[in-house]
Amino acid sequence: MAKTEVLHLKFLGRDSWDRPVYMDDDGTIWKDVEPRADRKASLCTSVGNEFDGEPDTGMEQFQKYQNISVVFVPGRDVW
Repeated sequence: MAKTEVLHLKFLGRDSWDRPVYMDDDGTIWKDVEPRADRKASLCTSVGNEFDGEPDTGMEQFQKYQNISVVFVPGRDVW
């Protein structure tokens, strides 16, 4: 049985558009562009890997993030 990979996202705060911003263990910044409690997280990288950068590429576009479990630390920030 294959081991499930886990991506830990540490909450950093909210950007100037009130989007939750997270950082993974490799230093990549992610933004949840659909932070509603009743919806699945929609995670995108940030242009320039900057806290206030615009959302860029969706996680689903990266092969290495397919079939990965995301854990929000301390938890997912939602509207």
